[in-house]
Amino acid sequence: MKSGTKQPKTLRHLARASTLAGLAGASIAPSLAQDIEKDEVIVEGERHGSNPYADPEAPYKIDRSSSSKLTESLLNTAKSIAVLPKELIEDSGARTFRDVVRTQPGVTIGTGEGGNAFGDRIFIRGFDARNDVYIDGVRDPGVVSREIFAVEQIEILKGPSGAFAGRGSTGGAVSLVSKAPKFENFGDVEASYDTENSVRLTGDINHALSETLAIRVNGLFHDGETAGRDEVYNDRWGAAAAILFTPTENLALSLDYYHLETEDMPDYGVPYDVANNEPFQVDRNNFYGLVNRDFRETFANVYTGKVEYSPSEIATIKSVVRYGKTGNSYVVSAPERPDTSDADPANWTVRANPKNRNSVNDYFANQTDATVEINTGSLEHTIVAGFEISRETIENRPFGFLDSEDPSTGLDISPFTVFQNLYNPDPFVAWPFQVEESGAYSVADIKSDALYFLDTIKFNEAFSVFGGMRYDFYRIDVESVGGRGAGEFSNNSNFLNWHLGAVYKPAENASIYASYGSSSNPSGEQVDGLGDAYGGITTSTENLDPERNKSFEIGAKWNVLDEHLALTAAVYRTNKTDARVQGIDGVFTLEGEQRVQGVELGFSGQVTKQWSVHGGLSLLEAEITDSPDPTEIGARLPNIAETSFNLLTRYQVTSRFHLGGQATYEGERVGGSVADRGTAIPGYWRFDAFGGYRVTDNVEVSFNLVNAADKLYYDALYRSGTPFAYIAPGRSAMFTVDVDF
Repeated sequence: MKSGTKQPKTLRHLARASTLAGLAGASIAPSLAQDIEKDEVIVEGERHGSNPYADPEAPYKIDRSSSSKLTESLLNTAKSIAVLPKELIEDSGARTFRDVVRTQPGVTIGTGEGGNAFGDRIFIRGFDARNDVYIDGVRDPGVVSREIFAVEQIEILKGPSGAFAGRGSTGGAVSLVSKAPKFENFGDVEASYDTENSVRLTGDINHALSETLAIRVNGLFHDGETAGRDEVYNDRWGAAAAILFTPTENLALSLDYYHLETEDMPDYGVPYDVANNEPFQVDRNNFYGLVNRDFRETFANVYTGKVEYSPSEIATIKSVVRYGKTGNSYVVSAPERPDTSDADPANWTVRANPKNRNSVNDYFANQTDATVEINTGSLEHTIVAGFEISRETIENRPFGFLDSEDPSTGLDISPFTVFQNLYNPDPFVAWPFQVEESGAYSVADIKSDALYFLDTIKFNEAFSVFGGMRYDFYRIDVESVGGRGAGEFSNNSNFLNWHLGAVYKPAENASIYASYGSSSNPSGEQVDGLGDAYGGITTSTENLDPERNKSFEIGAKWNVLDEHLALTAAVYRTNKTDARVQGIDGVFTLEGEQRVQGVELGFSGQVTKQWSVHGGLSLLEAEITDSPDPTEIGARLPNIAETSFNLLTRYQVTSRFHLGGQATYEGERVGGSVADRGTAIPGYWRFDAFGGYRVTDNVEVSFNLVNAADKLYYDALYRSGTPFAYIAPGRSAMFTVDVDF
């Protein structure tokens, strides 16, 4: 079915029912509609376990979002949305969420340490999005390291998305869509081994127990080292299990459980040479941590229940309830404060300064909404209205006596500070002390309730408008004991965000759109932050109103080559007003302004039956436009690549043999917290290759060559006056055996 063709009401209703709780609306498991009426909608030749949102003939091209709030196809949605299907993720050789976003235009990786959590910190269109990650429509609070073994696709909503996602989402938001049960039987087992002695096993088994009951189980075992880095490893295992029950055609119930545990040696990369304004030119393998002290352990346990009921052909009610608990505990050495005073460089040293965190996040959420189709005269309305309730508790009990500072005073107390030789560090240096909790702690309680209403109005086949609003009630209370920011702080903010869009279709397979949207950043929104400089809440910021963001975007979307190749283009400008800034007198006010503007191009799908492509180009300018500190006006925003590009291409040489490659470019990024500090990491090109051969109908062998040129490049740059640079993995080759059954 062509995505630009208007569907009969019955099929439109079923298509909406198949969504799996996207960014802010929850629904039942994907492909519910296909399962209930599978004879009507399954495309002949579609392979088992295929993505229910993708073009069946071009799996790199996604036709619909999983979000129940986005009721139209991507072609007819007035917003930039980049979607990465599991087929693309598998071909790229990515193994983690971080691996995936590292190559995406307009998305960059940031740093974490003690003041903000070490984990999946990302920036979208110039703004921090580390707390704007969702899983199946529910915010995934806290900063941890996420896996992709049970992911169907990853959706990146660009631009302020407060009407869809709630607090934050200044530059955009990310939704990880889980694999969910289907009414068919299939299985997939993959075993991989790479040149870094890494072993990875994944399994995906789906079984229809009856016409109304289906289960799906995914599993992961990963034991791996990092290419180009001494002593750095990452071990993890996980499991995801889901069950779907459809007692009637208009009722579906599902339960799922997700578990992940990781254990790794964390790595903060290499020290930065401030004198020459570049990372020190040391051996890329140099590891400045302490294997006898440093560690990182994380876990996630997430339970989700979903109900979807369609009382009539024009209405669907969906509700999701989730309870989750995640943990992130680590001690990691930062290579800081290099001492180059000795005349002999062989004697230069760097401190292995420990950063640490020991946090647990508990959260509960319920999202309930109704989707209704009605006509008012000649106008067709698709209305989504609902509410959201969430409760979060983040408790951090940091470790103490790890370095030269008392955590309660900042005064020097330690009898033992580790110095590493700059050019020849010793990761096995002795550490004679126990890693114990310091006695300090902080507890943050977040209450968030929201009401939302969205309406898509179709005037005719060629023109439609979208309007939506969301009102949030947000409260954060923090108690901090024994730390540098000890005290009790709270902020109570209510804010309204909205989104307006219009779509004109000059042809069935094309659209031109304009949209205007907003979002809000209340104080303490970055709930992992332990200070105002990290987006946390303190005495200086607890009484401030939310920051405000507004964005205007115009764009075009065009599905060509029998609608199997999607082309997109957008021009946008995002203005942050009432930005929290610290004046020369040290007082925080809402007197700052920031602006990000740019152009984005994207393409995804199939050029021919044999040739598939996916990628895009992002050109942006991110700067401070107003500040009480006149020296900051005009400064670049840190952590942002103003130019980024990606192209992944795959060619089916024969019916059994395919080859492909990936090219990624990311421009220079400057360091700093709010503004450019004058430090920078250079831009880079990275090239990958992949291929595979189907030995039998059920067995395929494949390879991935990641960073084929063994390019030395950096993921991120720490913000401080004595920065360090995260070094990206070097070259590795991975070999995989995939068995379908």
